[in-house]
Amino acid sequence: MDDPTRKPTPDTNTPQGSGPPEDTSQSAAPSPLYSPVEDDPRLRIPEVLRERPGGSLPTARRGSPGADQTRKTFSETAKAWGMALDLVFTTIGGLILGSLFDWWQGTAPYGAITGLGIGFVAAFIRLIRLSLRAEAKDKDRRDEARNQRRQ
Repeated sequence: MDDPTRKPTPDTNTPQGSGPPEDTSQSAAPSPLYSPVEDDPRLRIPEVLRERPGGSLPTARRGSPGADQTRKTFSETAKAWGMALDLVFTTIGGLILGSLFDWWQGTAPYGAITGLGIGFVAAFIRLIRLSLRAEAKDKDRRDEARNQRRQ
């Protein structure tokens, strides 16, 4: 059984997989089983993988032309994702409402199918409205820039 006078072995000191066992010996020499990360050649990143294929990393500091382009790209991507998710979730919302109507009235698949159709139509209406609104903002921005160049 358990002997209270027995010293714990390195195997029983820590749970399995939680890291290196505590060193119970008095020597200051590192254990050969646990080498520091810096010395392990398997964990080093090859030089080929440290650089991007196109060269060095792009610098996008505030006020630089690259920062404006990066910010514009991220903004456009976010708007596109928002529109796509709006389309998906509006359609799913219609399906859920149709399914709830089916459950309430007991009309099996007809409410879900109708809800899916209404959700799909509503999603496309929202998508068209968002697109027209974004297009109008871009046109206003272009007109304003054109007017500033003329002055």
